[in-house]
Amino acid sequence: MIGRLLSERYKILKYLGGGMSSVYLAEDIILNRNVVVKMIKVDAHNEEKSRLRFQREVQSTIQLSHPNIVNVLDVDETDEYQLLVTEVVDGPTLKQYIEENHPISIEESVRLAVEVLTGIEHAHHRGIIHRDIKPQNILLDSEHRVRITDFGIAKALSETRMTETNQVMGSVQYISPEQAKGQDTDERTDIYSFGIVLFELLTGRVPFSGETPVSVALKQISEELPEIDDYRPIPQGLKNIILRCTEKKPADRYRHVDMILADLSKYDTISTPYVNSVDGPDEQTIKTDKIKPLAPPSTPAGEGVKPPEDRKSGWLWLVPLLFLLSAAGLAAYMMFPEEEEVTALAMPDFQGMTIESAEAVLSEYQLEMGEVTEDYDDAFAAGEVIATSPESGEVVAFGSTVDFIVSAGPEPYTMADFTGGNFTDIQGALNDINFNRIDLNEVYSDTEAGTILSQSISPGEEVHPDEHTLVLEVSQGVEPVEIVNFAGEPYETAREQLEQNGFNVVLSQELYSEEVEQGFVISQDPSYGSFLPGSTINLVVSLGTEPPKNMLYSTTVTIPYGETGASGGDEEDGEGASDEDNPPKRVDIYLEDANNPDIDDVHETIEINEDTSYTVRLEIEPDGRGMFRVEVDGEQVIDEVIPYSE
Repeated sequence: MIGRLLSERYKILKYLGGGMSSVYLAEDIILNRNVVVKMIKVDAHNEEKSRLRFQREVQSTIQLSHPNIVNVLDVDETDEYQLLVTEVVDGPTLKQYIEENHPISIEESVRLAVEVLTGIEHAHHRGIIHRDIKPQNILLDSEHRVRITDFGIAKALSETRMTETNQVMGSVQYISPEQAKGQDTDERTDIYSFGIVLFELLTGRVPFSGETPVSVALKQISEELPEIDDYRPIPQGLKNIILRCTEKKPADRYRHVDMILADLSKYDTISTPYVNSVDGPDEQTIKTDKIKPLAPPSTPAGEGVKPPEDRKSGWLWLVPLLFLLSAAGLAAYMMFPEEEEVTALAMPDFQGMTIESAEAVLSEYQLEMGEVTEDYDDAFAAGEVIATSPESGEVVAFGSTVDFIVSAGPEPYTMADFTGGNFTDIQGALNDINFNRIDLNEVYSDTEAGTILSQSISPGEEVHPDEHTLVLEVSQGVEPVEIVNFAGEPYETAREQLEQNGFNVVLSQELYSEEVEQGFVISQDPSYGSFLPGSTINLVVSLGTEPPKNMLYSTTVTIPYGETGASGGDEEDGEGASDEDNPPKRVDIYLEDANNPDIDDVHETIEINEDTSYTVRLEIEPDGRGMFRVEVDGEQVIDEVIPYSE
């Protein structure tokens, strides 16, 4: 195999190991980088179906992109193998790290656990369950960061033959009870396996071991987890997390990974021991005269009892049957001699079995199938036996009819009509229904913000909330309207368009502008953005170019009195004539300007008896002129014309 070129791209360099697949280091000759190639041989008896199943399951893992997940780079196939190509992670597996570094500090263990959970959570949010979480599938890179590998492989190979004993033993030490029974799996399957990994991370050993995979699987189904403090004292909060993760019934475990992360964040604050909220079955003492010793089933292993559709194939489906027959048979042989003829037997415990498996066991015990009724039950998955009549442990005769009560799953919830209500007001009620997830799709609407407009599950429809995502369309209120900046546009155009969009328009100011034409918008406030209809938009509008201003002219002139009327007088006495002795003269002042249109109209008349100063003030229009004239006793003494100047 070394040196072989696969898919005309991957040159095999080195064998790295095996398990579910043969793992090689290879060179990607196209991108010139090293990669890991996992060569997986599918079931030869059903090659096409297995090949398609592999392609479907593993292709979905390419979407996973997370710091704690090994990246899948390519999925391909040859004539002999399915190929899974991943990035190279340079570092040990978590299994090797535990073996070489135990005991690992509590703080380091919690850090590693959080990274494992974060990677699992990323996959779960995308609908991908690992189904084979174990330290061998968890790598530590050069930065000591957790990298989970082999997502999707376990399910892809669930219909193929797994003949590697070590691989089976390695997986069975971490599988959940429902996997051991061949039942359906979900997120809680990975949560159980994580609990076993956390136990090993803290104690350095797995909780269940045995000589064969079947013996270990039986312990996963029936035995309680060993007392952790027997190996190492750890905080009560961590013990509680492990115990809840590894509950035998999936319904008793954490429902989602984020719940574990929340508890891990406060593990050192918890001092109360974990108590399972669901009580176990009461112990019973059975008394009988004659109970038949039970022999192993005559049907060869793997034949005769067909597992239900979509259940795990291979050896796993035999575990519950082997456990039931061997335990019941051993008890009977210990109580009675072989030679004693018996006519009755102790009623087996069918609880948790599928009705198909129960039918096979009835045949082995020479019992008949009676009435099968369904009842809702939160503790048992749909199709699993809840109870029998006669009950487990009762003495029954051969040929007796056994009635079964089979779980129809949790009682469905009849969907209420939440439309028209306010989401905030009914959020608490929605959370109490316990939907798997509630997604809000917020849309603009004329209805009040927060009003539920529609729901993805119709009113009256019966659903199991924990299996459904409820999508609610919720009003955000009226949609804001993005405004256009109308600067430079005609005012009337701006006003009409803004009012059509529901805005109030205010002409806040009119200004002269050298740049903006008269009647056009100079500016607006607000100038851009999205606003609710009814908002006010202020517009500043141009008056056009500012016209020239009138010229204000001012000058002071001296109005001459002229000759005084006094004669020589008596100079020898030193006395001369005074101004008051001058007779007054009449002065008429004429103006022509913006305010005085006719120069012939007297503007003002005064009297003087001496030379007198007078200030003339004119307001002269553009392209016009100003004039003023002064007459003293009818005689013109001043006449001036003042042209306009800027």
